Amino acid sequence: MTTGGYAMRVLASIVLGGSLLLLAGCGVVEDTLDGLTGSSASPSPETSGPGSTAEGSIVVTVEVDSDGTTATDLAVEINSPSSPQSLYEDSVPVPFSHDFTVSTDAFFPLRGTTVEVHAAPDATFVSCRILVDGEEVATHRSEGSGATATCERRIQLGPS
Repeated sequence: MTTGGYAMRVLASIVLGGSLLLLAGCGVVEDTLDGLTGSSASPSPETSGPGSTAEGSIVVTVEVDSDGTTATDLAVEINSPSSPQSLYEDSVPVPFSHDFTVSTDAFFPLRGTTVEVHAAPDATFVSCRILVDGEEVATHRSEGSGATATCERRIQLGPS
């Protein structure tokens, strides 16, 4: 190894370490880890508002809408190491909403959510939406005869 190559590695390590210290000081690292693990300080029951969750859980809400009276072939998959869940319905009245509670007892408690739904024959559009603890994380609207809306939210580590 050349001296120049070694110096560049040392310099890169110092820059990376300094950046991590700055981000930790700003709370970015803690906020990111809290978001990934679902382990942030939760408000007391007296101060929690609508859509708030109990300590130790995440609430995933799936919403479906259309201009028809129903939506068809609804498929929902909640990928969680400790509490995987799914929902399959041939037909649901719209607007439709369903809550899933995911335990936060794993390092990555919610690895992903996928929703697929089709427009009924009498509809011109169908849409889906995923909310995690009341915050929208994915949405999709599809129009036309036989429209299919697919919403997906995945945690991906590493390059895309």
